[in-house]
Amino acid sequence: MIRRFSWLILSCLAAVCGPLGAQETAPAEQVPPGAQQPVAEAPQVAVLCYSAFAATEGASGLSAAAFRSQMTYLREQGIAPLSLQQFLDWHQGRLTISGPAVLITLDEADAAAYAVAFPVLREFGFPYVVFADGRSFQDSAVALNQDKLREMQQGGAAIGSRSMTRPLSYDWQHAGLSGPDAALKMAERELGLSAQLVTSAFGSCVAFAYPRGYACANMVENLPVYGYKLAFGLQAGKVDRQTPAYMINRYAVQDMPSFARAVNFGAAADDEKILQRVHAEAAKHLPVSQPTEVAAVDAVPYPSYMESRDDVALPQTPLPPVVDPLTGQPGEETTGGQGPIPAPVVEDIPIETLTAAAFAPRPFSTKPAAGVLIRRTPDADWVTQEFPQPVVPREQTRVAVLGYHNFSNTRTVSDMLMRTSEFCQQMQYIRDAGLTVITMQDFLDWLLGERCLPERCVLITIDDGWRSVYTDAYPVLKAYGYPFTLFLYTTYLSGKGQSMNPDMVREMMANGATIGSHSTTHLYPSQWKRYAEDSPEYAAQLQQELPDSVEYIKKMFGNCSTYCYPGGYHTPPMLEALRACGIQVAFTVLEKKVTTLEDPLQVHRYMVFGTDPRIFRRAVNFDDVPGIKPTAQGITEARERARAFFPAAFEDTLPPVQPAQESLPAPGPIPAPVELPAPKAELEAIPAPIYSTPAV
Repeated sequence: MIRRFSWLILSCLAAVCGPLGAQETAPAEQVPPGAQQPVAEAPQVAVLCYSAFAATEGASGLSAAAFRSQMTYLREQGIAPLSLQQFLDWHQGRLTISGPAVLITLDEADAAAYAVAFPVLREFGFPYVVFADGRSFQDSAVALNQDKLREMQQGGAAIGSRSMTRPLSYDWQHAGLSGPDAALKMAERELGLSAQLVTSAFGSCVAFAYPRGYACANMVENLPVYGYKLAFGLQAGKVDRQTPAYMINRYAVQDMPSFARAVNFGAAADDEKILQRVHAEAAKHLPVSQPTEVAAVDAVPYPSYMESRDDVALPQTPLPPVVDPLTGQPGEETTGGQGPIPAPVVEDIPIETLTAAAFAPRPFSTKPAAGVLIRRTPDADWVTQEFPQPVVPREQTRVAVLGYHNFSNTRTVSDMLMRTSEFCQQMQYIRDAGLTVITMQDFLDWLLGERCLPERCVLITIDDGWRSVYTDAYPVLKAYGYPFTLFLYTTYLSGKGQSMNPDMVREMMANGATIGSHSTTHLYPSQWKRYAEDSPEYAAQLQQELPDSVEYIKKMFGNCSTYCYPGGYHTPPMLEALRACGIQVAFTVLEKKVTTLEDPLQVHRYMVFGTDPRIFRRAVNFDDVPGIKPTAQGITEARERARAFFPAAFEDTLPPVQPAQESLPAPGPIPAPVELPAPKAELEAIPAPIYSTPAV
């Protein structure tokens, strides 16, 4: 047991201590003998882990009186309970604590925690953390549902993740022995899907609790990929700022003695004094004959949770299908209904032979991701004259169309709002992977049979017209030299509130942007369905939303040959209306690589949500092409290169951009290109492609 636990700690520390080592504080100055010891600048924090409460008489766990007496002791002794955000800020050096403090965590989001702990914590006004698992998002007779968890959240709780199915150690070990795909799939289900569900229901998910305290390199590697900032084990000990973020110590509070050890910030001999105080406090609220705590006859002590035991494992029941929030249709089947991973059919490996995973350096491209851009005519859209990668016959090309919306480093992340730093990281990974970023005109010419492209291409699109596109995303795209397309709905171009104005759009057009229509008012499917498709009302609505918006874009910005369906919703009359007004390509929100077989008016697109990093990984995964298949490691490594290349994207706020005029000027000529190669005096046609392989 000791050897097993030591290996787990060493393997996790090997994965996280490298970058964290640079954050260590300078050693304290030497103090002469007999002199008074200086007060520690950053006091330690005790993280309390509660897992079982006795909600009924005779049940196992901590009683309400015992728990109340412990909370009373914290208040009387001035030991401050921290919120999860305060704990994170303190651990990262943004907050100073003046005295001893605790972080209260509840590992079981079940009825007993709701009945016993929740009323006491609400009465005392103490913040705390509840770690939910997949049962809370299914019909479970034991776990708390989302409504109860939301009630606890409103009462001061932060909601974290304890994985989807709380797998045992051999599940993770078997996944690792089965190969990188199995390990990645396990992490996506247990870490990624859980983070997605918790974030969707409760707004954020930054904390993870290792089920039964088991941690492995696969888990530690993937935690930051899915947005976790802290992970909690079950090793007893106080926490300081040098404690690795993904191996935070916790005291398992199962009874009064374990609580006394946890909150003792002095000598070990003080445990008994603390124990006497909390016992005396608990006795005030109970008859003499009733015990303050009840231990189950067959209770499993926390250290033994490190063992692979079937009797303490949560069955991995089939998960509900993942549903696309925009279309309401089932998404890619990557996480649901997999069932338990079977035990490995291999000989037992002695613990001494297990070593931490070795993360070999991953090769990345040094070529630019975008080529040399020109305009065929002074008012045309951008087109690539020279690609960084060789072109291939049309049928060999596949294009991943990426769709984004809103950006910020300070606002709460949602499906439609992504961290600016994460966007910059993704743009860096595109370069690292050797993918080619193309213009919309390149895409149109290729799809309509007029030119060839490199084998693996990316088309970047951004919907709606949020001002953050101009302040956050545009500086990143400009720094990398990537062309992109803006799909604007025309009533959101006033420059008021969070919208852009036309001058901002024109500036971006002069630096690689193409403009398409996103309708007039961004109607949702329910609003389209108010009228029958053959009714006069539907025809009038169709004219306003599609042809009128296309004409407005042409009038304001000179050209419009592409359209993006709001929410991906489209009908046969919409397709006919788009053809009639000259739209060549229209985009949906259904995930798939685009090939030459694509219907030009129903083009697939990956909507890259700020809450789900798996979508980007699927988008840039061009199957088993050596050197570019995305991994959690590869995308994580891209972050530091992105930070070094464009550090402004990782700040709380980007440098102020000189605001363009807020008025709506009359349409005028497109400004001359800026900071990109200008067309020659005599504009020439794009040269015929030179294939890297013989044409077929």
